[in-house]
Amino acid sequence: MLGLLIHFIASRSAKRFEHTTLNAEQTQRNLLMTILERNKNTEYGKKYNFAGIKTAEDYRQAVPLVSYNDIQPYIEKMCRGEQNQLVAEQPIMFAQTSGTTGKAKFIPFTPSCGRTASKDMMRSWMYHAKLAHPGLYGGKIVSLVSPAVEGETECGLPYGATSGHIYKQMPGIVQKIYAVPYPVFEIEDYEAKYYALMRIALAEKVSLLATANPSSILKMCEKADEYATILINDVKDGTLSNQFNIEPHIRQALEAKLKADPTRASQLKACYERRDGHLLPGDYWPELALIGCWKGGTVGHYIEKFDAWFNPDGDKPIDTRDWGFLSSEARCSVPLSDEGAAGPLALDVNYYEFVDADEVTQNPNDPSAWQYKTVTELEDGGEYYIFLTTTGGLYRYDINDVITVKGYYNQAPKIQFLRKGRGMTNITGEKLSVNQVIDGIQKASEKSGVLAAHFKAEAASEQSRYLLRLEPVGHYPDSKLTSFLQAFDEALQSINIEYKSKRESQRLAAPLLHVMRDGWYERARKDMVSEGKRMFQAKTELLSPMKAATAVIKPELLKVIELD
Repeated sequence: MLGLLIHFIASRSAKRFEHTTLNAEQTQRNLLMTILERNKNTEYGKKYNFAGIKTAEDYRQAVPLVSYNDIQPYIEKMCRGEQNQLVAEQPIMFAQTSGTTGKAKFIPFTPSCGRTASKDMMRSWMYHAKLAHPGLYGGKIVSLVSPAVEGETECGLPYGATSGHIYKQMPGIVQKIYAVPYPVFEIEDYEAKYYALMRIALAEKVSLLATANPSSILKMCEKADEYATILINDVKDGTLSNQFNIEPHIRQALEAKLKADPTRASQLKACYERRDGHLLPGDYWPELALIGCWKGGTVGHYIEKFDAWFNPDGDKPIDTRDWGFLSSEARCSVPLSDEGAAGPLALDVNYYEFVDADEVTQNPNDPSAWQYKTVTELEDGGEYYIFLTTTGGLYRYDINDVITVKGYYNQAPKIQFLRKGRGMTNITGEKLSVNQVIDGIQKASEKSGVLAAHFKAEAASEQSRYLLRLEPVGHYPDSKLTSFLQAFDEALQSINIEYKSKRESQRLAAPLLHVMRDGWYERARKDMVSEGKRMFQAKTELLSPMKAATAVIKPELLKVIELD
């Protein structure tokens, strides 16, 4: 009955979402004018004359493209409690995410951010998923979110993760279909968090596994396998193992809801013995109808590892559906099928502008010279930088993401995340910037005494780790180079909160150090010149996706240093 009620509510949301895709230009124009009218008397609105803006072209001419650094003074005032800065509404909270320097970003989350149109996005996803997978509500939903509250600003407003806030605020009737109670996500120790999550989830019949990052899903599976015997005993006895560091008040709340289930424990034990000492979700969750997670971009390769866990016999492949293009700044798309990773833009949630990716690459430092496009001007197969105007106080905001268009749903372009943009890489959500790498190198040099003549960091997505190529000044023993690498890893964790989170949760492995031969950088530079680049343009990127050919790198590689 609960599943039927949720599906009925979702069907109404899906109809509203469908309606917005029928006239993309009008929907976008109405939203933009609503945002500007609502916030015309804010400090930002008065500075850029929101009241005088009547068209999309007026908006482009009057309001500048901005990065977080440009609006940081306004947000700092909001964190101190000053009102009417970027938005007329008082924020409910701030979403915290990593910045391009060492300072975290605080993104306002207002009541409008959680209004009906935003809720319709998730409900539409669920509605279409249920149509394709009738067993979607046949069991519980298992999800993994970040804590809603990780601290407070100067004025007392919380900051944390919007995913946790939304999960925590779900109506009681909806929470009943979710297996894992919110307090689990407030456990600080990651090992304990994964254990508690799987201890509760293993006792349930699960039909939907949903969390944005597929690496988190793999980690859940790995931890259940690693602690299989302890988990089975806990399910049998109705306990929560004492060997994990769970905060006393959270442990007490969780233990109060646990019940002994020897029947389920026997089922799990049979699964374990069948696989010669391995516990696999393909066995213990046979009713699983769908996995919702990111499928594209830099994390898409994790999907290839799902079969080993969810389809061990090779006769029942698990269906996956992309979770949509979303970030701390905004949620932008709603995938409506299992095919690919694209979904139609949410046209009544954010206002969007786009610039051809090649145009930005050729002229990266002059946004005034770029040719901006609206949602109706995109080409199928085109690659674009996307710029956001949101109900949370971001106006023509450069999120530094590149998307591609994969056709249309009615008049709404279906977009898919491709990669981070200028000077950034992203393996599993850490969003590392070149400035952070430079800072990390400097801190590591100061701490270890190893000086860098030249370096380059590469994101090795397949290995879920960063590779640092270093041409040192002079020669150092391995022990000193290891100290340098350890200090580099620690520096990145202190600089970038997302990198720290991914390292602690084991979604990112420790970085690897490639010590390069003397003169490596200069030889690479000369190779670029021989390939046609001008001498002044011939410089290697300091941070990039991993793309160097082994045949080119191997002769230049002196040794490899790895952390224990």
